Amino acid sequence: VRRALPKGRSRLRVRGLTVLVDDRSLVAWARGDRARVVSARVRRLVEDTTTASSEEIAALEAELAATRDAAQSVQSSLQRLGARSSHLRARVAAWSAAVGSVPSRGVEAKAELARGFEGVRAESRATVEEYAAARRASQETTTALALAEAKLGLARAKKWRFEATVELEVEVDEAHDVEIELSYRTPCALWRPEHFARLERRGSGWEMSVTSYASVWQITGEDWTDVRCRFSTARPARSASPPLLTDDVLSTRKKTDDERKRIVVEAREQTIEAAGAAGTRDAESMPGVDDGGEARWLDAKETATLESTGRVSRVELGTRTMPCSVERVCWPEVTVAAHLRARATLSGAGPLLPGPVTVARESELVGRSTTLFVGVGEPFELGFGLDDGVRVRRRPVEKRRSTPVTGTQHVEREVSLYASNLSGNPRTLSLVERVPVSEIEDVTVGVEPQPGMRHDARDGFATFEMELGPNETREVVLRYRIEAKSNVVLPRMD
Repeated sequence: VRRALPKGRSRLRVRGLTVLVDDRSLVAWARGDRARVVSARVRRLVEDTTTASSEEIAALEAELAATRDAAQSVQSSLQRLGARSSHLRARVAAWSAAVGSVPSRGVEAKAELARGFEGVRAESRATVEEYAAARRASQETTTALALAEAKLGLARAKKWRFEATVELEVEVDEAHDVEIELSYRTPCALWRPEHFARLERRGSGWEMSVTSYASVWQITGEDWTDVRCRFSTARPARSASPPLLTDDVLSTRKKTDDERKRIVVEAREQTIEAAGAAGTRDAESMPGVDDGGEARWLDAKETATLESTGRVSRVELGTRTMPCSVERVCWPEVTVAAHLRARATLSGAGPLLPGPVTVARESELVGRSTTLFVGVGEPFELGFGLDDGVRVRRRPVEKRRSTPVTGTQHVEREVSLYASNLSGNPRTLSLVERVPVSEIEDVTVGVEPQPGMRHDARDGFATFEMELGPNETREVVLRYRIEAKSNVVLPRMD
């Protein structure tokens, strides 16, 4: 806020604040050494005002008066036409009486009666047409009169107008233009990070560009036009409280004889955390997801206009470009299609905040994804849609048998994978299949080595790397064997 102030103390009132402003967070200061803000406080005003201004109400009143005059004129016309209709009916009755008294051979009298009848009929026809037009005009003026009265009623309706102002007391050493800044917090405004990732080919390699945006919603009632935006990851309005402590009861019991004889094995799904496993960090220490309690500030590239409608507005924060490696990956147990996966190491000045990601290949949008927190120098992965030219078919076969004397259980499982390249260009493909991992000594899992297969015994993934020529189909087979003692109950694997 810039004001021209005289020497000494002056009182100012700043309008345009939202009524939702947090009074305790208000801070005001003057730029420069020749002015000081002595006090600042928020004052809220409530006024009983009409919906429209006095000029608009006067115009609506004039419109209503003109409509009433038109309606009165139409009603007068209807009354005049009604009187004319009564007169015509009387003339018709007189004509009928005259017809009965005319001699049957009075030629001249008949001609005169015929001329009189034609005159009455023509005048009646004209009266009927005028009456119909007057009725239509009456209906139109009635509708217009009701509309004018409704508009005037809405314009005169009273409403409450809420306004918040800041009252400042400023002390100035000498008369000059003083610039005062206000800082405060307000609810009904928030932002979330959003990203747009594009994969492009650069020469013989690939390049990934990630543009970060701030999706902003605000319905504070303030006018934010061409403002400089700065976004923080802190949540000053969120209060923290310690968790409630409850007793964790642990109960034990003795096993039954049947439970001592048997070992029941359960199969469970295990999520493998891949953060940092796909590459090495460029920095020794990375910030965590919670930033160690340190709030981050993100500045917008340029000014933006954020309308107070509650609708989303996107503000660009910045773009970073980095080289990446791209491979086609397929998990036949989940889907028959191959996905493009890009791996890169994050560069730039700040981390990649978690949020939705819109992905594109060259100039083609392929879908939406999400990303977690990625620190600077941290390797990460992004999927860029399907490759329609590659299809995979999976056929599992399982055989179970037991050794006659010892009762040792043998489960032999064979998974046949058929990869087809339907395009006219060669394709490099990685097929990933899961292999069970045993956590007890009574159950062992053995994988039969295959050409081109890489087996991760710790996480239980078998990966086949292959090069498919144009319109080529190739088959690979994964074989593994599970052995368990006779007292072990193995689960069924679908």
